[in-house]
Amino acid sequence: MTRLGFLSPVSPPLKILEVRGGIPDGAISIGPDRSLVVGDSAADLDGYRVYDMSAALVAIEVESEALLRRVTELTEFPAAGAILRDVPAVIEQRGSGFRLFVPQELSRYVAETIDDLRRAL
Repeated sequence: MTRLGFLSPVSPPLKILEVRGGIPDGAISIGPDRSLVVGDSAADLDGYRVYDMSAALVAIEVESEALLRRVTELTEFPAAGAILRDVPAVIEQRGSGFRLFVPQELSRYVAETIDDLRRAL
C-alpha cells in the first residue's frame, strides 16, 4: 500500500455532514450547536441546517491509542481540536482505533506524518 492508500478509489465514499442549529443524537459535537454526522446515520436532521462536507474533509484511520498519543494531546473522544502542528481535526473512537477528519488540503501532510510516526513505534 502506498502512503496515499487512503485516497484509493476502491474505498466507498464516506458521507460527512456538518449540522448547525443543534446536536442531533449520534452526531459528533464540534462546537456549540455544531456537529458532524458521519456515514449513513439514522440521525433525524429535520429542522437543522445541513452542509455536505464530504469533499472538504478526509478521514484517516489510526489503529492504536499509542500512535494517536504521538499525534495529539487530546484525551477525551469524540473531540475537535488540533493535531500535529495545529492541524484542525475531529477525532472519533472506533473500537480500539480512531478516525481523524482533517481538511482535504492538509490530508497528505497528516497521512505522511502519521506514517512516519507509525514506523517509529
